Amino acid sequence: MTRYAVATEFDGSAFHGWQRQDNAPSVQACLEDAWLSLTGEAITLRGGSRTDAGVSAIAHVSDFASATSIPPDRIARAWNTKLPESVVVRAAVCVPNSFYARYDTLGKTYRYAILTGETRPVIKRRTTAFVPGELDVDAMRAASENLLGTHDFSSFMDQGSPTKRLVRTLHDIQIDGCKELAITMTADGFLYHMARIIAGTLVYVGQRKISVRELASIIEARDRVCAGPTMPAEGLVLERVYFASELFGDDCWPYEDERRESKRASLPLEEPPHSSRHED
Repeated sequence: MTRYAVATEFDGSAFHGWQRQDNAPSVQACLEDAWLSLTGEAITLRGGSRTDAGVSAIAHVSDFASATSIPPDRIARAWNTKLPESVVVRAAVCVPNSFYARYDTLGKTYRYAILTGETRPVIKRRTTAFVPGELDVDAMRAASENLLGTHDFSSFMDQGSPTKRLVRTLHDIQIDGCKELAITMTADGFLYHMARIIAGTLVYVGQRKISVRELASIIEARDRVCAGPTMPAEGLVLERVYFASELFGDDCWPYEDERRESKRASLPLEEPPHSSRHED
């Protein structure tokens, strides 16, 4: 058996999240069922990000073990013949047995899209959140600077997460546009609904419901009720997942990180496509 990492793009509006569910369509089930149809082999994908219902992805990364004879550089094309229009495999590569997409991830970039104005979007409704009226974008940018750095982001986490590691480092946040906004965030990890709550809090700043000065105190409060609303899922896109070294191109974590060396051993394989390496 050989282990593979696979990069996928999907339209979150067609699924009830990434993880397989008993009574609802999921990205994981769609991919696994398509592979079974293609090869006759049952696989279990291990997702690096468990996106919620409605959240889309440009570069979601998962991994699986397979005995397939399909060369890695042809896996994506073959797999895609069995997939619906709502999901596509962008690439697949061989990785060491020790690779685990969820635990080898060093960081992620999310983008939240917002359309303002008087009329809700129709064509863009599946990938954009609508906020009526105008937003003070300059105030939003000023407030966002308070979020940069290492903080306990408890104020930006909804209930329902079992994690006890509440400290995250937000390395970069950019707000582009005016009437059509894109809030792009890069961090070493995100708490449950953290990206959507950050977006909602900045929207409140843009609506003058929260002042720029209040952002620092909201972080310090470590209290969910102090922050803004959880924005709808459809505006959120997982843009990139980063690793200790390049896996699919332009996905090497660009920041200093003490975790890098311990993760590097899992990336990537320097072996020919028809490797005979087996799992234990």
